[in-house]
Amino acid sequence: MAESKKLDLLTTGQVAEYTHMSTSFFEKRRSYKKSPAYVKIGARVFYRRTDIDQWLLEQEFQPQGGANV
Repeated sequence: MAESKKLDLLTTGQVAEYTHMSTSFFEKRRSYKKSPAYVKIGARVFYRRTDIDQWLLEQEFQPQGGANV
């Protein structure tokens, strides 16, 4: 019997907690079409954990140069 693959779906509240950000941040980003990928089932919105992790990687900033401290 094949093992089924479980989707790790998170609510907006769970994503906010996971990223240490507010739910309104993600709600606003969705309305501006700048949020991480999400799944909408009826009126409910879910995010895949893998999409959130990828989005976080895309937000990474590596400072270049600067003064030595």
